[in-house]
Amino acid sequence: MNLRLPVLAALLSASSPALAGKGGHRFALTFAPAQLAVPQVELTGDLRLSGRSSVAGILGVGVKDVVRVHHFGGQYRYTFTGDWGRGAFLGGEVVTGDGSWLHETSQGLTFGGFAGGRYTFSPALTLEAAVGGRLWWVDEQLHPGAIVNLGLGWSF
Repeated sequence: MNLRLPVLAALLSASSPALAGKGGHRFALTFAPAQLAVPQVELTGDLRLSGRSSVAGILGVGVKDVVRVHHFGGQYRYTFTGDWGRGAFLGGEVVTGDGSWLHETSQGLTFGGFAGGRYTFSPALTLEAAVGGRLWWVDEQLHPGAIVNLGLGWSF
């Protein structure tokens, strides 16, 4: 049996325009298109806890030679204007691996803060972006860096 049509119908019905704002979307799954140039796939799953706060998990998978988990971590986000589906947020993150955009090594730990925003279109196409600063702790030294995230995905 071909499941594509029922799955697509379920996604579209669960992602109606009425849910895009303050309504019922509770989870957004996005990927970072720019990471494909590395080549890596970085996924972020953001779970709404309340009308203004959420937690997100980050998973980076390298696909250059062998598919392997490269980095992972988490974020806390607080929406200070608008709502979870369409608003601006402040947040903090902790991620394993290096602090560069290329994620060249799996060593160390990065932590930092950021400001960003999300816009959920109809039916539920989601675009989000964030910028901020981070510190990379490796070999008992701190190295400064930047957070630049651009995500494209879907809200459920």
